[in-house]
Amino acid sequence: MKIPPSRNPAVASSQNPFVATSLNPNVATSLNPNVATSKNPFVATSLNPNVATGHNPLVATSLNYRVASSINPHVATSLNPRVATSKNPNIASNIDGFYIWDSNLRQVGFTVDANERVRLIFDPNAEFSGVLISVRSYFMNEFDLDNSWVGYWLHARDDTWLRYSLKNQWIGFTT
Repeated sequence: MKIPPSRNPAVASSQNPFVATSLNPNVATSLNPNVATSKNPFVATSLNPNVATGHNPLVATSLNYRVASSINPHVATSLNPRVATSKNPNIASNIDGFYIWDSNLRQVGFTVDANERVRLIFDPNAEFSGVLISVRSYFMNEFDLDNSWVGYWLHARDDTWLRYSLKNQWIGFTT
């Protein structure tokens, strides 16, 4: 992917949570769902799509890309980075969405905004791989292509979101 230096955590230390500790949930405990339980979907059940079904794509069909064609990148080609090349970081050097990194600073994907509640996740090869659904201004749930809940994201600042597994383990972040 063509990532601008300002959004590359290997170059821009302000984007690297291992350098900018205010972005690191092991240091900034307000970003750690094991400490800040109001951000833990297993404690704050209004964040949990298995309890609060209004943000579960299996129940709320307007959030289900298989039902709502306006958020399906195979139908709405303006959301498909293989067609809409301005959304493809392999072609465009700066995208509107997030660049996704794992905890080893490897590029694992990027996002494309579908609407104000839904973001689509693509792998580095621009293959559609998942969906993010906004629950609160600081919280998004991640679903795979089977609409199964696989994790969640907590907002740290600006374009930085921290990515967590369903075991509350920090697995990545965005720039």
